[in-house]
Amino acid sequence: MINNILELLRTFALRTDPDRVFDAEQALQQLGEAAIHALIESLNDSDEDLRILALQILEHIDQNTEPALPAMINALKDPDRNVRIAALTPIASFGAKAIDAVPILEKWIGSDDEFSHVSAVGHILMIDSTRSKELMPVLIKSLKSDDFGIRCQTVWLLGQLGELAKEAMPELKRLLNDDGSSVQGVAAEAIRDITDNDPSHVAIRN
Repeated sequence: MINNILELLRTFALRTDPDRVFDAEQALQQLGEAAIHALIESLNDSDEDLRILALQILEHIDQNTEPALPAMINALKDPDRNVRIAALTPIASFGAKAIDAVPILEKWIGSDDEFSHVSAVGHILMIDSTRSKELMPVLIKSLKSDDFGIRCQTVWLLGQLGELAKEAMPELKRLLNDDGSSVQGVAAEAIRDITDNDPSHVAIRN
């Protein structure tokens, strides 16, 4: 059965439309443990598109994905950067259970790849909030990046951290006046996440 599921996943991996992950997830939803085992097998496949698809499904599928956690953590060492990035969110969703991912992510900190650097910091904090005093200043500094994409990613990470990111509020409020409307919008959403939807903290510049 697992081989049949793998072949099904390959057909979805060939698709480029935005619904492919949702459609694949729906196709696997009723297959139970066999689907999870097939997704684990997919993470060892030579096709990077299949590996990425498997991680995207594991992020969203409404099943117990904990058996796949070791394989997902191993994907942080994948030779393909896109696979490594795709592994971050499904791993961090396990919180402290994903602590084995932290030593791998620590190696990303200080990387010339600024996106990987800031993503590692944010996802470590999702896994181990006790590192906040050490790592939160790194995220706050990244809010001042000249790179629009880095500012957006950092803001999103802070929003995911919720109340833990309260010390970033002054910088997030500054970004409500950012030159990029996308940054403004993401900052407003992050502030709402951090302040539990208190609208008094959000006033985007028109």
